[in-house]
Amino acid sequence: MSPRKKPKAEAVSLDAAGLDRLSALPDDLLHAVMSFLRAWEVARTCVLSRRWRTLWASAPCVDLRVCCKARHRRLPTRLANFTNHFLLLREASAPLDALRLLSSPPRQDVPYMPYSPQYDDDGEDYSSEDVEMWIRAAINRRARFIQLSHHPRDDDLSDLDNVPLVSCHLKHLHLSGTMLYDKTLRQLSSHCPSLQVLELKDCSLDGPHISSASLITLTMVECRFIRDLTVAAPNLISLRCVNPYHRAPSFEDMASLATATIVLNDSFLHDEFEERYVEPDPEVFECDSDSNDDSDADSDLSTCDEFYGDKVLGGQNVIRSLSNATSLELIADAEEVILNRELEMCPVFSNLKVLSLGEWCMAADLHPLVLFLQHAPNLERLFLKLKTEHEEIDDDIKPEGTSFACKNLTMVNIKCPKDDERVPVLEQFFVANGIAMEKISVYHRPTHQPRLSLAIRR
Repeated sequence: MSPRKKPKAEAVSLDAAGLDRLSALPDDLLHAVMSFLRAWEVARTCVLSRRWRTLWASAPCVDLRVCCKARHRRLPTRLANFTNHFLLLREASAPLDALRLLSSPPRQDVPYMPYSPQYDDDGEDYSSEDVEMWIRAAINRRARFIQLSHHPRDDDLSDLDNVPLVSCHLKHLHLSGTMLYDKTLRQLSSHCPSLQVLELKDCSLDGPHISSASLITLTMVECRFIRDLTVAAPNLISLRCVNPYHRAPSFEDMASLATATIVLNDSFLHDEFEERYVEPDPEVFECDSDSNDDSDADSDLSTCDEFYGDKVLGGQNVIRSLSNATSLELIADAEEVILNRELEMCPVFSNLKVLSLGEWCMAADLHPLVLFLQHAPNLERLFLKLKTEHEEIDDDIKPEGTSFACKNLTMVNIKCPKDDERVPVLEQFFVANGIAMEKISVYHRPTHQPRLSLAIRR
C-alpha cells in the first residue's frame, strides 16, 4: 500500500479552530494592509488563497518606490514591464487613490533606448517616459494622492513638463527633486481645483505665480527659485518655507493662514549661489519617511563665506502676509536682511498665540523681539532659539521703547548654548515687563557640527 501523501502547507495561516480569520476581513481593511506594501509585494498576495486571488487588482494604493531594498522583497526582473501589466490588469472600475514612485534611475554607460531599455542588476529598468506614463495613468484613474520622490542615485532633476496635471480629483501632490516650469505651475494653479496639499522638497521653480483657492497646506523645503515667485492662496491654513535658494518667495492674500514656519539664510539668497547638499544613502531614503524637516535646529546646510552680490533677493510682504496666524516660527541668523526689512512695516498680530524666533530677533539690542511683542497683544507662548555664535548685547537695556504688554503670556522658553551670557539680560528684560521668573525656562541645547557637503547640484 503506497504511503499517503502529506497535504500541502496552507498559504494563509489558520487559527486553532482551523479558520482563516485574516481572509475573513472586509476588502477595505485588507486594502489598508496592502497600502504598506510595494506593488510587487501586493501582486504576490494573489497566491495566498482563493480569497486573495483578485484582491490586488482593486488595491487603491500603488507604491512603486524602489529604494530601501534591504527592507523590501526582491524587485521584479523587469520593473517597467511589471508595472505596465500591473496597471493594465487592474479592475477598470477601481479608483487608484494613491501613487507613490521614484524618478527614473540614471543610465550610466548605456545609450538611452526608449523602445528597448537596458536592464540593470537591480531591475530598475524604467525611464522618465515610464514615470510620466504612470503618473498620467494615475490621473486618469482619479488619483487623489501622488508622490514623486527623487531617485537617490540620480543627480539630475526630473520634470513634469510632459505630464498634463489636469485633475478635479487630485488633493495631495508631494514632489522632491523635480523641476517645475511655468506650464506646470499654471496647471497646478488653474487645472487642479481640488488640490489641498502641495509639498515641494529640493525642487526648482521657474515661474512667476502659484495661485490656488483650494490650497490648504503648502510646504517648500530647500527649493530653488529661478525667478521671483508670488504665492497667493486665500484659503491656505499651513505654510512652511525652509531655506529657499537664490531668492525667497513672496506671499499675498493669506487671510486664512493659521500656522507658518519661515526659515531663511541670506547666504543662499543670491543668483550665483550653488546648492551644497549631503549625498543621500540609497538604502536609507526619504521615500519611507513622511516626517517633516526639523526647523528647530541650526541649519545643517553649508553656508557661503561671502556674497557674490550685495542684494538679497525676494521675500516681499513676507511678514504682513502672516498677520492672521495663530502660530509663527521665524528662524534666521543675526542681521538677516529680509525679515528685518519687512519688520519695518510690522502689522498687529491680533490672533497670534505661539511665537518662535531665531537669532535674528536679538539684533540691535532686542529691537526685532521688542517690536514683535509690542504687536502681539494676545501672545501666550514665546520660544527663543539662539545660536552658539552671536553678537554681544548691552547688559543694561534701556527701558525706553522696550516695554510691551502681553497680559496672556504664560511661558517664555529660551533654547541656547550653555553659559550664554545673554540669558540674564533676557530674564531682566522680561521681568521688567511683568513676566514672572517662574514663567521663564532655559534649555541648553547641545552644540553640533554641521554635516560635510559632499556634492554640488547645479
